[in-house]
Amino acid sequence: GIYYDPLGWNYQPYQVGWRLWPSYYGRRYWIEDPYQYRLPYPPAGTVWVRYWNDALLVDTWTGEVVDAIQNFFW
Repeated sequence: GIYYDPLGWNYQPYQVGWRLWPSYYGRRYWIEDPYQYRLPYPPAGTVWVRYWNDALLVDTWTGEVVDAIQNFFW
């Protein structure tokens, strides 16, 4: 589907170790069934989220990007 940027900012590719604003990893952006997309199951405390056309594995406590797959939904 169409991606809606929660803060209205332009795309910026995220790297491992960077931190996301909480709005970007809210439940609305979770990839609920990672297996459907052939993503590995997220470890405890992390969740896969969609950020524009990227799939990011994010630590839900800190917002730190643990893994990033660019152009995943392209």
